[in-house]
Amino acid sequence: MPSRTALFDPSNLLAMDGVDDLERMTGEPNPYWNRARLEITWNLPVMTGMLDHENIIVEQMRQATRDELNLFHDYSFIETLELFGNMGTAFSSRFGLDTDDCPVFHQVDKYAGLPVGATVDATMGVVEGKYSSAMSYFGGMHHAKESKATGFCYYNDCAIAIKKYREKHPNKRVLYLDTDVHHGDGTQEAFYSDPNVLTISLHELSLGFFPGTGRPEELGIGEGKGYSVNIPFPPLTGDVEFWRAFEEVVVPLWHSYKPDLVFWDVGADAHMNDPLGDLMLTLDTYHRLSITVKQLVHLGSRKLVVTGGGGYDPVTAAKVWATLLADLADIALPPTLPVEWIELCKKYGFEVTRDGWTDVPTRTVDWHQPKISRAVDEAISKVKKLIFPIHGIEG
Repeated sequence: MPSRTALFDPSNLLAMDGVDDLERMTGEPNPYWNRARLEITWNLPVMTGMLDHENIIVEQMRQATRDELNLFHDYSFIETLELFGNMGTAFSSRFGLDTDDCPVFHQVDKYAGLPVGATVDATMGVVEGKYSSAMSYFGGMHHAKESKATGFCYYNDCAIAIKKYREKHPNKRVLYLDTDVHHGDGTQEAFYSDPNVLTISLHELSLGFFPGTGRPEELGIGEGKGYSVNIPFPPLTGDVEFWRAFEEVVVPLWHSYKPDLVFWDVGADAHMNDPLGDLMLTLDTYHRLSITVKQLVHLGSRKLVVTGGGGYDPVTAAKVWATLLADLADIALPPTLPVEWIELCKKYGFEVTRDGWTDVPTRTVDWHQPKISRAVDEAISKVKKLIFPIHGIEG
């Protein structure tokens, strides 16, 4: 069994200038598709020297093929996005295109296709034994639907990669774990009736919060009933309550399901610094998550694919993903952050206020805490009542 972790190099994506054109056209950066976010997050592992370690193998991102995209997406949607990539203008509203979160810009189809190609290669590389695990920073586009772009996501690389795996291994089981602050609605929808893909999403759910789905009652249909699991959190949920839900719900389901492949869409946007989320996780929880996920994978199939997902404070997202990469590859992080990386952050207008890999702990205001605990208790209780009996787990 190989001991190396694959990391997918976005140089092909960074070489394009569509996001720069987009910012010039709109006058402000898109929260996801912007140069600063891409450069800051990717350059942290580069500048630390992590990529030179023998435990990491660097692979290039590639464009997904039409056949791969068509595993999940409607052909008309694919064709329309390609037209937009060449500055076409047809059928925009029908397919969710040219909105604030999914704008049209130069080579948008190429920006959308590269994460898919990388995630497919990561998944099949792990499955075929080329890597012990694999990570793609700019994958995890879990909101994209069969015929609709939404939530910064044009193509759903998670759904496509899992379907590619299932196409070759129809009797194997996949655990899709989603810890992005936003509900993984597109991926859930892709497998809502499939008992061979267990989707588990831990996310914020509050009034007006995108995408507005992800209640415990969304548990799948037909043969897939009980194989869509949702654990919603109220705003200001912190490390303790999040971790309690993970231990009480995710771990028992994982042990019961016994997946052949684990696909983890991380998301760095549940961190307390993220501007688009309201949860209060710290870097310590992401580190604990990566160690726990790795342990659970090791006890089972030993096949793990990781995608970055959301994360809209580039400095925090960079730290989260670098920490996960180090854990996956069994390598040490440097004691301090590289000076040249801190300068890169300053160049893009981001201040690095803490030169290290930890956070200053934050306490939730006392009068909020009982409400948060009750809401989390209710979510855990509902999942145990609705889901556990289907899997033969005692609640």
